[in-house]
Amino acid sequence: MSTTNDCTESLHALMKKLRVKHEGATDTCPSADGADPTTHQLVYSFLLWRTTPKQAQAAMTRVRNAFVDYNELRICLPHEVAEAIGTRHPLADERAARLRVALNEVYAGEQTVSLARLRECPKRDARAMLEAIPGVPWFVAARVLLLELGVHAFPVDERVLDFLTAEGACEGTTCEAAGSWLERRFRAGEAAEAYLVLEAALASKRTSRRGKPGPKKTTKRSAKKSTAKKQG
Repeated sequence: MSTTNDCTESLHALMKKLRVKHEGATDTCPSADGADPTTHQLVYSFLLWRTTPKQAQAAMTRVRNAFVDYNELRICLPHEVAEAIGTRHPLADERAARLRVALNEVYAGEQTVSLARLRECPKRDARAMLEAIPGVPWFVAARVLLLELGVHAFPVDERVLDFLTAEGACEGTTCEAAGSWLERRFRAGEAAEAYLVLEAALASKRTSRRGKPGPKKTTKRSAKKSTAKKQG
């Protein structure tokens, strides 16, 4: 049996198992609250890239509180954006720099910080335009395409890639290659549900790991008592 067939079987078996726990998983992106939904999804997906929904949602709240709108976010200096995201947020500096570059590119092409026009474009054109924006990781572009524009895509970042690789359920050593492979494993209309189940599973996996108690620490006093007891 080929490696591709092995991975495909492992993927479908994994998804069947994950759906039992995470059936009905929904997009974790907060409400746009009047902002252009596509641009809003872009910003949130940037904050979710290589992190968790809980961290991304907290960062999104800080960003929305720090700036009047995404145009103000665009014109701020990188260190100001990083501070708004949260300096303890993973990859805050890189995330801020990439996001600022992307929003400025959107503004240069649209004369406004809005990707609303992508909703009216043919799906192939929308994909080409979004993937061409400098600074946008594959995961971010694919997530906006899939969840906001209804384009068949599969978002993969290092978290998703590592998880699926460990399960023997993915081919490709890069996020883009793995995403392309996964696109071919699901029919149009199936990818969104599969991705959201995976996202929920990853969030749950991380929460469970954090909540698990570690080994009990042995203090010097307890160690001395134990030694004395043995000697006695």
